Amino acid sequence: MTGWHRDHARAALRQVLVLKVVKPRPGRTPMYGPDLLDPLITCWATLRAPAGKLLAAMMPVLVPMLRRDKEIVVSDAQAELLMMMSAATIDRKLADERAKMTIRGRSHTKPGSLLKSQIPIRTWAEWDDAVPGFVEIDLVSHDGANASGEFHLDGDRYRHRMDREPVGEEQSRQMGL
Repeated sequence: MTGWHRDHARAALRQVLVLKVVKPRPGRTPMYGPDLLDPLITCWATLRAPAGKLLAAMMPVLVPMLRRDKEIVVSDAQAELLMMMSAATIDRKLADERAKMTIRGRSHTKPGSLLKSQIPIRTWAEWDDAVPGFVEIDLVSHDGANASGEFHLDGDRYRHRMDREPVGEEQSRQMGL
């Protein structure tokens, strides 16, 4: 079934019982040291945080320009290393910086369960959606990361639906409901 010859199978089964000492292999010495991280971040920020593939393609052009303008101070050997860095290595080195830029939600509201539990499913029967009822509104924060202050919600836009009697489909289309 394995395709092995009979003698090879016997030898393989005998070797299973023999314990082998496995020596850990030494790791490779890092090619790019921590001293290259700051110039790499500067190059990445200069191009407005592109992906590693785009940044790797631009490095041979960008590094000499930034060195000429004294935006990054690196030796010739370090500049060569920066210019030959692969896209995958760039992405690995910039992972921490990318994580700092992730958007964290600043929503000041939590979604209510009222809307989720009362969403009707259309069946073969007609809907009676012109009946006055509850309104659930989600707030969008335009506070610039500062939640202190006064916030107003203009309810007049929704009030007419709450105060009136049920209207027909044509009337509600004209009213913008």
